[in-house]
Amino acid sequence: MRKKPSPQLVAYLEDAGRRLSARTKWVDHIFPKMVQRWGLIEAIERLMVSGDIQPGFRKCIELNLSDCTFEAAVLRFPDEFTRGARESAEFRLRMVNEGIRL
Repeated sequence: MRKKPSPQLVAYLEDAGRRLSARTKWVDHIFPKMVQRWGLIEAIERLMVSGDIQPGFRKCIELNLSDCTFEAAVLRFPDEFTRGARESAEFRLRMVNEGIRL
């Protein structure tokens, strides 16, 4: 059964999407399909535990919008995600904050 995201998480992600859209014409075509298949929480979980750095993460960092990343959402709403997802999100954002290029 799909875990239902909180209204606060959904609102946070919608706002992040609007902020990102205001700065770029880049559109993610894969994540919406992931949400359709697994639900929002599971789709984000899968991105977090993947060893790959996602194009959307790179785009947000490039635009100085780290707070618009899924990683930021995971850390802002930690009770909605697994420990593994939280650790991955924290690691990626820490690397960026330390100036390490991912």
